[in-house]
Amino acid sequence: MAEITGLLLGVAALWETCVQIYDAVDSARHYGLEYELLAIKFEVERVRLVCWGDAVGLGGIQRPAADESQPPPDARLSRDEIRSAVYAILGCIQHCFDNIDRLHDQYGLQPAQQLTPQAEGALAVVQQSRDLTRVFKRAYAGIRRMAQERQAGTTIKGKTLWAVRDRKRFTVLITELRGFNDSLESLFPGAKSQVTQVMTHDINTAVEINDLQLLQEAMASDHGDLSELASIRLESLGATVSARTELIPRTNSDHDPKAADESREQKDPNTQEQSEAIASSAEAGPPEADEWTSRLKDIQLFMEKKASGALVTGIYSGFAHVSANVHWSGRSERISRFDVQDKGIASSAVHDAFKSYKKTKFMKKARREYETFDDEDYILFDTESHSNYENIQPGTVTVEGYGLECWDFEKTRVRETILVSYAQLPVLSASTILRRLHEVQENRSKFGWNPTEEELNLKDVVGRSVNRDIIGDLYSLLNRDDIFADFNTTSSVQLHRAMEPDTEGHLGLWGFLRQIIVAWELDARLKITDDASSHSGFTPRVLASLIVSDLWLKNVQIVLQDANPDFRGVKRPQTEAEKNKADELKNRGNEALKNNEYQKAADLYGEAIAIDNANAVYRCNNSAALLKLKKLEEAEHEAYAATCFDATYAKAWSRLGMTWLEMGRAKRAKLAYENALALAGNGASVNMREGLKAAQDDITRAIRAISDEKDEEKQHLLRSKYLDQDWDIFGKTVQLHSLVHERQVDGLLLFARRMKWPHMAEVRGTAEDVYSNMRGGEIINIHLHDWLYGMMLPGKWFAFTIMAALVLCTPTVKAQMGISPDFDCGVVLPSRSYWRVRTVLGRVLGCLPGVASLCGWIGPCPKVAFVPSMAADKADVKAAVSPCYAQIKARHIALATNNSDNSAVAATADGMPQMRPSEEMEPYMAEIRDASNWIVPEPPVRDMSTCETTAIELKALPLEAEAAERAARGALADKDVLMETEYRASITFTIDNNQGPVTYRLYTNPVFVTPPPCRDGPHPVHLRDLPSFQKNIWSAEQLKDHTGDDLGPDDVLTINATGTGAEVLARAWCSENGKSAVVRRANGPCFVCALRAAGRGGLDIGVLIWVE
Repeated sequence: MAEITGLLLGVAALWETCVQIYDAVDSARHYGLEYELLAIKFEVERVRLVCWGDAVGLGGIQRPAADESQPPPDARLSRDEIRSAVYAILGCIQHCFDNIDRLHDQYGLQPAQQLTPQAEGALAVVQQSRDLTRVFKRAYAGIRRMAQERQAGTTIKGKTLWAVRDRKRFTVLITELRGFNDSLESLFPGAKSQVTQVMTHDINTAVEINDLQLLQEAMASDHGDLSELASIRLESLGATVSARTELIPRTNSDHDPKAADESREQKDPNTQEQSEAIASSAEAGPPEADEWTSRLKDIQLFMEKKASGALVTGIYSGFAHVSANVHWSGRSERISRFDVQDKGIASSAVHDAFKSYKKTKFMKKARREYETFDDEDYILFDTESHSNYENIQPGTVTVEGYGLECWDFEKTRVRETILVSYAQLPVLSASTILRRLHEVQENRSKFGWNPTEEELNLKDVVGRSVNRDIIGDLYSLLNRDDIFADFNTTSSVQLHRAMEPDTEGHLGLWGFLRQIIVAWELDARLKITDDASSHSGFTPRVLASLIVSDLWLKNVQIVLQDANPDFRGVKRPQTEAEKNKADELKNRGNEALKNNEYQKAADLYGEAIAIDNANAVYRCNNSAALLKLKKLEEAEHEAYAATCFDATYAKAWSRLGMTWLEMGRAKRAKLAYENALALAGNGASVNMREGLKAAQDDITRAIRAISDEKDEEKQHLLRSKYLDQDWDIFGKTVQLHSLVHERQVDGLLLFARRMKWPHMAEVRGTAEDVYSNMRGGEIINIHLHDWLYGMMLPGKWFAFTIMAALVLCTPTVKAQMGISPDFDCGVVLPSRSYWRVRTVLGRVLGCLPGVASLCGWIGPCPKVAFVPSMAADKADVKAAVSPCYAQIKARHIALATNNSDNSAVAATADGMPQMRPSEEMEPYMAEIRDASNWIVPEPPVRDMSTCETTAIELKALPLEAEAAERAARGALADKDVLMETEYRASITFTIDNNQGPVTYRLYTNPVFVTPPPCRDGPHPVHLRDLPSFQKNIWSAEQLKDHTGDDLGPDDVLTINATGTGAEVLARAWCSENGKSAVVRRANGPCFVCALRAAGRGGLDIGVLIWVE
């Protein structure tokens, strides 16, 4: 460990040297715009290097107490190959500056002046005033700290400062530095996103117009993302001019870059007077630049006050995946920008049985000033399993949930290339697996107390397939598809356990339990590792293993009980002659045993057993012969059979104890001898007493050997072997006890009540006894088994399992429905229906009165009718609906992705109107500051009409070609045909002031977003923007005359759904027209915030449903 620490100190020192070495180039001097842009490019690479070092933890190695916000060193730095690569790249950066000829000839630099340490300190102050200092404040704070520490420890000696002589050659240096930074980031993929987040944050909070203009233009060719960020920030500040306008100081040579180069070559950079003159000329600049910046800051403060508490929503792209976020504008103590309590996130904590509907976090969150993401955050897993996905309003999602929907839409489902280890794993006995599983359950909270023992325990299970990179190696093991299960691929977790090994890829019990242990070994390390993202290979498959392992260890207990003897196939003598023959064979066997003819004795006993295989004496004597032949497993079997056929036969127990003692199972031998002595009483033989003493002596010697062994690995092996005896499964049955079955039954009954299930009495009568019946030997469906043991993955797997359990506990519908063929099928009953939260009917019908959302289900919803009816040939005949599953066909709407043209990195809530073309800045700023130009728009008026949902119809769609062919030739039963059928849903409404009914067909599956309420509202808008809040407002009855094509690309449609029952009609219209929508309900945001959330500057949805 000390060696690794020393090596890391070396890396940190070299990194700081590379950061400081940038000071060798005097990029603070201004010789024209082209050179300033080159200086900006040069400084950006320095900022990238600083941010990268902070992201991988180099900034805190030499000064851990100075900055607690610094993360610990990245675990990958302890790997020789990674550390060597970092050394090499940093060495290349240093090498660029350590050769005078290279600086002069290759990079176009020439000496400017000679610096003493005092002058170097002054230069540090000058360098700190560079253009980017006021943008990337965090990075330059670190550079300033390094400069001060360096100054304090520098001896008196000169240092050369270099000036740019040839900008074309200097571009070569910048290109090389950019390549070195790219290489460093590629070694640490997680660090790249952190660097992007830090730089993005600094740009989005910068207010210096000149600086941002320079950054925008300089980065246009090399870092387009940074240029775009600067451009967006400039637009939000009301600045639309570029760095090439009169706001930027220019010299005459700026107009001719070639002339500038020639002019610079004619100057003597060693002449101090010339250098000072040039510097002072550059620093002077036009006096109005600072004045404009100051006035723009005042405008920004004015706008921030106007927008205090307003919602800020946006689609965020440019990272690993698209996302959406909302916060409140303002930075006062009263307003928490990122408070989650008001975001309307639906809770799964209604009941303890429901908590596993949402996935939990396994990786330890790194302690950093900025929000960072680890590999677990980049796993979508299942959209609805995320805790911040669903809104408390049924059928809608949160703003963050909308981002998850966008992520799911853009996610490509190609097979990911990952590193998988196919190393041979050690063979584990059942007793070892059970013993280790018990230890894990008993001591989960104590991991980290004994690292040596924990490493040895890990090697017992996975052998030498893990090395120094334990977490990465465990990833590669759990990603194996030959010995470990992918729990994502089936609807039942325990199906992998219940099936025989290698049956359709299932593990069997022992393979399943090994995976539980391996996943826990990973889980325990992730919880104490500061930056687990430094290891590659974290996949949905690994995450599923972690979840299943965590659930099993919490919810299931394994108990070994004495096996009940199976007396089927028992053969007894049929006649007296057969009985006499068997006795004769036994007597001859006894004689052979006395004469030490052990094989002959075993053969004779075997013949006797063939006649009477339930005779305990024959079995006991045969065990004695086999024991003499050292056939220990056969002897064990025969002695155990004797105790089963006659449990009071003391000699048989003694023989079994003798066999176990010979096999090294002293603990079990002791128990057998104690049983024999108890049964024999006063007739106990000397062999029984001596056998018990021998077993006790073996146990004492084993304990002493463990205590005396000094080698930790050998001591571990002795202890494990000793403890394994407690979990020997010979003569035992492995029973799985649910520790949560009562909780699960109570949760199921609560779910049924909340969903207003029409068969509550049946469910209660079945559910209350189902676990007891199962323990008594009744076979139950594996999905009901999953529910009783709390063993299901979060999200859609949980929703599938709880509804399957409810159906299976309802005898009236169980036989007709069985198990759903798909995760998203709805449940149709004669009097009502239930739909999944991410299906179109769940989203559209979620706003109906009395409808609840719980555990992934929306209900109870109105009954549906099938067209044509399943029980009739004519389409206009509606027969009674039988309980069944129904899968609704609805196309997904295209949502924002990382490649969307409309996606923005950040959105502003201040509402500052854009300047008109050719508008002067002075009158524009005056108009903005005029309070009379600000007004609060009126929201849609209350609609007094009433809308009634009169019918929900499901029209059967043609079967897929393969299913239709099978149905035509009779290979598909009627029930299976129904399972294969998809339906198109439609909803019919009547409006009280309308002539006839209106029907909407649900062609698409829109997403409805409920934003949180704003604060300090309602918020005003400028008169320039007022018209956009007064157009495109349609009532529910007007919707039938419009389609989504009536809107322009930047328009936002406001649907006035304030009338009774109008919201469900508005949602149905969205489904028919392929439009998602923001839904503003009572106590929601003000009209301005709601409309902006739906608009292009927010979530870019384009539709607002206004529900008062």
